[in-house]
Amino acid sequence: MRKTLVFLIPAMLGTVACGYHRLDNVPHPTAWMKKGSTIRLAKFKNLTPRLGLEERFTKALENRIVAASPWKLVPQGASSRYVLQGTLLRYEVRPIGLSLGNDKLKASAGGASRIEIVVVASLELLDGQTGVVLVRRPSLTFSNQYRVDQNFASFDNREFTVVESLADDFAESFITQLLEGNDS
Repeated sequence: MRKTLVFLIPAMLGTVACGYHRLDNVPHPTAWMKKGSTIRLAKFKNLTPRLGLEERFTKALENRIVAASPWKLVPQGASSRYVLQGTLLRYEVRPIGLSLGNDKLKASAGGASRIEIVVVASLELLDGQTGVVLVRRPSLTFSNQYRVDQNFASFDNREFTVVESLADDFAESFITQLLEGNDS
């Protein structure tokens, strides 16, 4: 019995102190991580030719702030302790896989079999009272790929779904960096 306890107690202590911790319960040295502080999300600037892209990225960031941050999100125009503003800098759709045309049809030249979508954005966290930039992320780049359905009878453009996924990845990455205290 005594030998069992000698091995059991260190094993139990090892599992208790394994290093796992929730990010929202860890004390943060950064001033903007104070629970209950208000944050306002400024309307994204869209410098890309893709209309409506800013709405998807703004919505993804709103959802992530509400779900996984210590801040209280306030509506547009309201005063807040912090302001988060972003700019969508680039939106590219690139073919990365090609299917060859059909030998039997001379008009068949082939087309893209895989598409990559790349979005580049910048974000800034500002002090809502002074306007001082607290955190700047100048070129956050996210990309995703999808397969193009070559059967036109069941053609399904997945670009919208991929853009939604990129917006979610973007929001999650930025908020996680802030929660972990990676402010440089």
